[in-house]
Amino acid sequence: MIKFAIPLILLVVLIILVRRNLLRIDHFFPLFAAIVMLGFAANSDFFIDSLAGGLGIKYAPLAIILLGLFILLALVTILAIVVTQLRQNQIALIRRLAQLELDSQELRRLDDPSGK
Repeated sequence: MIKFAIPLILLVVLIILVRRNLLRIDHFFPLFAAIVMLGFAANSDFFIDSLAGGLGIKYAPLAIILLGLFILLALVTILAIVVTQLRQNQIALIRRLAQLELDSQELRRLDDPSGK
């Protein structure tokens, strides 16, 4: 019973975070779905043995740990990509704001009859 409750609790937490706009579904849902499926599949001895045999791992539970680490690596990669895109957007906005400020100063200087 408890082995099915943990993935379901994680699913409920994800839904709450998405509904509160704390998570973007397009970035995190595929990885969360993979973690939930891994949680259910890890309870199957056949899945664990097949995965270990396919990867050539002699101690089967290490295959689940390896798969979990792969999912975490994918999550970190996606987060790095998102942060990079946000930083690039921030730099573009700062450049645009600086250009608008320079244009505004130039217009004020041209409109000022005293020439200051």
